[in-house]
Amino acid sequence: MPRSVGLFVIVLALAATSPAPAAQVARAAQTKTRAEVNVLETAAHKWRTWRKYGLFNPSTHLLADNTQAVCRGRGKPRPGKRYARFLCVVRPHIHSGRQGLWLSYRALKHGRYRVRVIAYRR
Repeated sequence: MPRSVGLFVIVLALAATSPAPAAQVARAAQTKTRAEVNVLETAAHKWRTWRKYGLFNPSTHLLADNTQAVCRGRGKPRPGKRYARFLCVVRPHIHSGRQGLWLSYRALKHGRYRVRVIAYRR
């Protein structure tokens, strides 16, 4: 067997047994529902910081009744309708147009996440 053919067979065997590059990297992603629940939990924990937006009952420090969190996935969807990033808005039940607290949501590994305030629209 010529030497070049032997090298070709070895390279071909290595390529066939190694996993695909996409399978090696597990990216963090979450569903829309999980992101909305996490945003409401974060809002409840950060009432002191976000109280100026009027989403909380001042006497109980809880979210106002029927406060909504709506998230939309950004970027390429992962299997199972999961996304790594979301654009979310937290708003009272009765609102007008785009009123609410706009947030950036990023899914991290092991079910963690990061939420940042973008803006508040009246």
